[in-house]
Amino acid sequence: MKWIMLIYKLPKSKTSANKVSVWRKLKRLNVYPLQDSVCILPYSERTVENFEWLSEEIKEMGGEATLWETACLSNYEEERINEYFLNQTNKQYLEIINAVNDVVNVKQLQSMWSLMNRVKAQDYLKSPLWIEVKGALQRKAQEFSRKGDE
Repeated sequence: MKWIMLIYKLPKSKTSANKVSVWRKLKRLNVYPLQDSVCILPYSERTVENFEWLSEEIKEMGGEATLWETACLSNYEEERINEYFLNQTNKQYLEIINAVNDVVNVKQLQSMWSLMNRVKAQDYLKSPLWIEVKGALQRKAQEFSRKGDE
């Protein structure tokens, strides 16, 4: 499997606001941290573009950033990284599935759909759980639809 790797160094003289901004963006992308200031994502046009944007932002802050296309040479490490991405995504999907039963109105249901779409955007390895989430949300929507027909 191919990976896109971001290696970056933030400027020391800048405020911690820059560090927090970069950290939040990396968290939103759900990167795998290899070590401090080195992280990877599965290679795709979208992940390359996301890292390119972040790389430019880091450079505009006065920092340094480089992108690398890479492959893991160890099957064990590759499996471990794949597990990380699947576990992160599956955890979020399961939280949505568990929360669907507590949804009491259409507005909450719409929020759950939005949350599912945000998680799906980070689902780089295409977890099969997203189908269960979609099904649970569709069943809840049908339940609201039936109540509206009564």
